[in-house]
Amino acid sequence: MGSPRLFAWLPAVSRLLSLRREIGDIPRVATDGGVTACALVSLVLWIGLDYRRAGPGAQFEPTAVAIIALYACAVLGIAFALARSLSPRGDFRCVLFVVVALLPVVIAAGFVIDARWDGAAARVACALLILYGLAYLANATRVLSGAFQPRAALVLAAALAVLLALGRTSDLNPWLWTPAASADQTNEANDTQLSPLVAESLLFDERAQIDEVIDAMRPDLGGSPAVYFVGFAGVAEEHVFAEEIKLAARVVDDRFATAGHQLLLINDRRDIDTYPIATASGLAYALKAIAEKMNPNRDILFLAISSHGADDASLSVSSGGLQLEQLSDEDLAAALKDSGIKRRIIVISACYAGAFIQPLEDPDTIVIAAAAPDRTSFGCSDDRDMTYFGEAFYRDALPRATTLQDAFSTAKAAIAERERREHETPSQPQAYFGREISTVLERNPMRIEPRGIGLHAGR
Repeated sequence: MGSPRLFAWLPAVSRLLSLRREIGDIPRVATDGGVTACALVSLVLWIGLDYRRAGPGAQFEPTAVAIIALYACAVLGIAFALARSLSPRGDFRCVLFVVVALLPVVIAAGFVIDARWDGAAARVACALLILYGLAYLANATRVLSGAFQPRAALVLAAALAVLLALGRTSDLNPWLWTPAASADQTNEANDTQLSPLVAESLLFDERAQIDEVIDAMRPDLGGSPAVYFVGFAGVAEEHVFAEEIKLAARVVDDRFATAGHQLLLINDRRDIDTYPIATASGLAYALKAIAEKMNPNRDILFLAISSHGADDASLSVSSGGLQLEQLSDEDLAAALKDSGIKRRIIVISACYAGAFIQPLEDPDTIVIAAAAPDRTSFGCSDDRDMTYFGEAFYRDALPRATTLQDAFSTAKAAIAERERREHETPSQPQAYFGREISTVLERNPMRIEPRGIGLHAGR
């Protein structure tokens, strides 16, 4: 006898979801049991679909329970606000039943969209889901109150905006399961751990490799400033940094004629032999050594750094099993000062890179940073060849710009537009252009034709 009553809420939910105008007696089925049953269906559906998303061997993530509780509180808050906004005021339990009854559709559709579509297709599917949700709740509140409720519509719009904002925050993704590491990932992680013998050899050989490259550099005896390029890729575990520095070396050579005046310090798990490894002490040593080839009061250092950044004004430096010091703003400022190189162009592609600008400000220095001191940049994953900043600045802007200021402005605008399209928090690239070095570059502009000599064709 109890079974029909136990599932008495099912026909009402079916009519609600199909946007029927005749729903039946909602107060009769919107019992504590009906609300709890809808909530349990939603929870079981979430657990099952999330486990399927994570795949075989998925590990339970207990910290997600608190985030799910936060979303549950959001659902209660929406139901309460809707009940209060109805005229006449609605029964909270009936409104909560209506809201919870929608959750299985939202959950299932969300997982389908995430699994099957991305980009524009995903945005269209999300928009259709939002429109359906608005139509559903508009119809449900009409059934409960007997008339269309404009105040309830405003409450729904505000609630959806808040939930979308929560959904865009990566730390609030309530994934209950995390995928198991694949065999390839496990092997890759093991491959990055160098044996003590190899690690010691790399550190021992670093300065010898630096010396070999710098010894081959020919001092520029002309009257115009020569540009010397130093590239620093800090993290071996993700090849995006190494690829970005290699591209930067090619582009800067095209614009500033740095061939024969280049040194790359690169951490790359795929190749530990071609380049000296990148370490904070190695960079300081290299800058001092390269200063001996330069005219330190006339020539220009172009230092390009690509790595992960932290909000304590430091850049990540890692190479397999090596225990390496991180590169702080103080370390970099001290290394540049100790080198005696007067004129510097420094481009830092990393999260929070703007924190390096103030310690490096000088009339003879240009500092370009991929992000503000309190912002992250994007695109630094191992499945990419360049970061968002690297693509915008080195690949797209610098090859066509007439000045570094133009290149920075173009890259900054392109990054802002891309982040807007992808709904990312703006990284807000920053730059400082010292007065004296800017004047020098105005007198010696970047060359237009490829593979010239000096800073410009008239040299």
